[in-house]
Amino acid sequence: MTKFLRPSPRPSRLASVLAALLMAGSAARAQTIADGSDAALPAGTAPAVMALLGKGLKAPEAARYGRLRPGRAGAICGDVDTTNRMGQHVGPRGFVADLESGFAAIVPDGPELRNPASPAHYAAMQRTLALFSANCAI
Repeated sequence: MTKFLRPSPRPSRLASVLAALLMAGSAARAQTIADGSDAALPAGTAPAVMALLGKGLKAPEAARYGRLRPGRAGAICGDVDTTNRMGQHVGPRGFVADLESGFAAIVPDGPELRNPASPAHYAAMQRTLALFSANCAI
């Protein structure tokens, strides 16, 4: 009995083009502002904030921003909904961004503060809390 070998399936050129278009389409939806609150900020500020905060995110293209507003002491405040390791959105968390100093971070929660990865990480969390308190806290 003779066995016939099938060639391994290769993606066609059309499949490659479709995959590229789908990826480009998802990039167009990257880092959205869900509520239009960027209108309250000077032109170009929202993209700069998203780029700065996105540097510290594992999946910046999936981030959803909201409640963007200028802070009391010059920083930008808002909420960001990021994804966890499973790719699911975890809900909005506050963030603060100081464009002049090039610093932006999500406000740490209790478990993060109790278990810092290093002294430098703890110092960064304390800086975030101080900046958030000075600008965004009600």
